[in-house]
Order: sequence, then C-alpha cells, then structure tokens
Amino acid sequence: MAFKVVHALALPGVDHGERLLEGLNATLVMGLWVREDEIIEHAREADAVIGVVSDNQFTRRVLEALHKCRIVAGIGIGFDTTDVEAATELGIVVTNVPDYCLDEVSGTAVALMLALGRKLFQADRGVRKTQNLYTRNRGALMETLYPVFRMRSQTVGIIGLGKIGTATALKARGLGLRVIAYDPYVLGAVMESRGVEPVDFDQLLKESDFISIHTPLNEETREIVGYEEFRKMKRTCYFINTARGGCVDQGALVRALGEGLIAGAGIDVTIDEPISKGNPLLKMDNVILTGHSAYYSTTSDAENFLKPMTQVVKAMMGQWPEYAVNPEVRKRWMKKWGSVPPE
Repeated sequence: MAFKVVHALALPGVDHGERLLEGLNATLVMGLWVREDEIIEHAREADAVIGVVSDNQFTRRVLEALHKCRIVAGIGIGFDTTDVEAATELGIVVTNVPDYCLDEVSGTAVALMLALGRKLFQADRGVRKTQNLYTRNRGALMETLYPVFRMRSQTVGIIGLGKIGTATALKARGLGLRVIAYDPYVLGAVMESRGVEPVDFDQLLKESDFISIHTPLNEETREIVGYEEFRKMKRTCYFINTARGGCVDQGALVRALGEGLIAGAGIDVTIDEPISKGNPLLKMDNVILTGHSAYYSTTSDAENFLKPMTQVVKAMMGQWPEYAVNPEVRKRWMKKWGSVPPE
C-alpha cells in the first residue's frame, strides 16, 4: 500500500524525520501551508498530515476535506486551533508532542520568578545609569529595589499542575519555596506526593507571592485570570505566564499593573504575537517580556520537529500513536486502520 504524507510546516535545514518513512512506500510532500484552503489543496489525498496544531488551521472544514487522512500529527504541545471534536467524529487521531520543552518552559518560569523577585533587571539598569553608584550609595540601592523579599520565605502558586506545571513546582521546591497549586483535574493526594499543597483558586490568588500559569488554552481556561482575579492578589505578587496569551485577559493585566494591584509580571506569551508596537506592556519597567521563546533550546527544537514523524509512522503501520490527544477515537480508529486488536 502506498501512503502520502504531507508536512505543512517544513522548514529548511531541519530534520523532520524523513528517514523514518524509508521502507513504508510513502511519498512525502513538504511545504509551508497554514491557511485552510492551502492545507486542503495540498493535503486532500493525504493519509497523514503534519503541522503546528496551534497555528495551522485544522478546522472542521479542513478535516472533512481530508477524506483519506488517519492522523494529524502536531508539532508542539498546544492544539487549540484544531477541531479535535470534528477529528474524532471523522475517525482521525490527533497527536501533539506532550513531553516537548518541559525543562525549557519550567526553567523559564523559575528564571522569571528569580529575575522579578530579585529585581535583577532594575538593578542592572540602575548600575548602568549611575556607573555602579550602588557600591557606594546604599540609599540609591534601596530606592530602586525596595522591597525585595527572601525567596525561601515565599509562596509559589501554580495554576495547572500538568507536566510543565509539575516540573516548575519541583524546581521551585528545590529553591526552598512553598508551592501550592490549583488544578481540578489532579487529585490532591497526587499533588501532595509531589510536595505540592492543593488549594482552591481563591486561596491560590490570595496567598501567592508568585503565580505561574501552566494550563492549555480551551473554553475552561480562556481568560481564567481577569481583573477580578488580579484584585485578589497581593500587591507584592508577581504574575508569570508561559502558557498561552489567551489564558489571561491582557487588558486586565495591563490595568492591574498600571493600578499597582500586582508588583510586576513575566510574560512569555501575549494575545498579539509577535507583540504589537503599541502594546502597553512594552513600556512597563516591572514587566519582563520573552517573546514566546520559553520553549526554545537546541535540544527541544530538534525533538519537536522529529517526534511528529514517529507518530505518523506508527499510524501508517496500524499502531496506535501514544501521543494521541483524542483517545476516545481509539476503538473506532483501530477497527478502521489498526493492524492489532484494540485494547
């Protein structure tokens, strides 16, 4: 049997795992197609499609046009622009790379906590401006940095204790911080086994010195943090978002910073990406912006582009892909495409 695999986000100089298709009698078509019509045009006869499931438009219209497709293999973790419900109805398995960039994003979240809590950027600017006045003038130091608190006496609140949230919690605990978390889908006993104290959402907002959000973007989490949530936070609290821009009401974040409801923010993701020139966050000295780079390292980048092809190969061989985000389609999918009986 001959297969057609379409890669809709093929980048030059990147190992997409093409060699993994050897021996499968598969034709690989590669390009850069994001819009619905482009994907339909190039992937209509595809048995498998690879793309960024949070960028490429895998809508119901697109999925219905992919009449031979058995798998949409996503690059990255998020899949908020893919109609997973439609894919399930059509017998298509959707995969992502759930173990991608766990160390990188959690490391960035903790780095932002340290940089904000220790006011490293303000200190750096002050030293440059005053030619190291701080070494001779304690008053200048205090005026610029006050207040700074001992990290070990503070509390980190994590919203969403999945893989990245858990990695962040473990790193924060290693720094001696108290870690609390809110996640309605994780049992309290599981949290406690990781040294994390389960709390409700209100308690997390009120008690945290740092709040780090690690949820996917869906209807439950869209703007889960808005103005009323910021009002409940300590005025000394730092807010960190390395998840998705849409998880936070960006206007409310700007307002909260402007009104001094929180002390500052570390923002990797915004609604407007790349961030627009007129975004008020750009002018705020107590905000660190990292331009959706938390995912990046040379190691994670290589894994991110290679792993989707491993899922495609499994699907082409009639094996269930372990990275499926719609496991409810498994029985139907295995009956239609599988080479082994479904579990």
